[in-house]
Amino acid sequence: MKLSVINKKGGTVRELASAEGKGRVHLVYEPVYKKGDRIRIKTDAPGNYEMRLEDTLMPAILYMNGTEAEFEIPFGQMRAGFSPRSFTGKRHFIEVREVLKSAPAENQGATGQEHTCRNLAFNPYDGAENTGLFPHMSTNVTYPDTFRNRIIPDRGLFAARNVIDGVLANESHRLYPHQSWGINRDPNAYLTCEFGRPVDVESVRLAIRGEFPHDNYWVRGTLVFSDGSREEIAIKKTLDLQEFPIRKTGITSVTLCELIPSEEPSLFPALSLLEVYGRDPN
Repeated sequence: MKLSVINKKGGTVRELASAEGKGRVHLVYEPVYKKGDRIRIKTDAPGNYEMRLEDTLMPAILYMNGTEAEFEIPFGQMRAGFSPRSFTGKRHFIEVREVLKSAPAENQGATGQEHTCRNLAFNPYDGAENTGLFPHMSTNVTYPDTFRNRIIPDRGLFAARNVIDGVLANESHRLYPHQSWGINRDPNAYLTCEFGRPVDVESVRLAIRGEFPHDNYWVRGTLVFSDGSREEIAIKKTLDLQEFPIRKTGITSVTLCELIPSEEPSLFPALSLLEVYGRDPN
């Protein structure tokens, strides 16, 4: 495996630092990140890898559907959904390691294992341009390039990635840690979680944003799975996580759509967290 920090700017690619290892590799990157910097991961084969690409964020088991992937260091509006301490300063610790194929019974609660039931929709390193690290979130919600959107970081604060970053602070709608997925008043808004390979799903959990009365909430929604099946869910006005036991096998994606708001006057329903519990098939 190989870890690199590269810079893509002006049509050229420069490798700034790198490290290689077998089974596990880490890189200590000394300089301050600059716009255009990316973390590049190269592996021997597609599969699950436990990654820590920023030492202020939690490690996560991510799936690579190829042998190379890149994470772009966020700047500008896209940094708004992260902690203000993330990706700043000098001396950054980056780590990738192989995930255990199996584990002794006494270690079944550990994170770095395949085939155990876990949150398959957890990726604090996701982003709109991500195409190689899964899970990956996408949405049809857009923010026009207006003057307001140039000075207020709506794209980052209400980006799709925010619902799978593992942070749940849903009593407000302002800066970190209150980032969420906002629909920008689009009644046809949807949100899709792609897993990058077939997985078996056992339940879906979500938490709406609840800064009432500023926020509205949805009373119903629909989960559409990659096999074409649909599950309608009833959503409550609560800050608590809401769980929906749903069993599916061989699923590559799930879409939350057909969201019906309550009759309360606010125009701002939003989602703070989405979790999909399941496992990689044996």
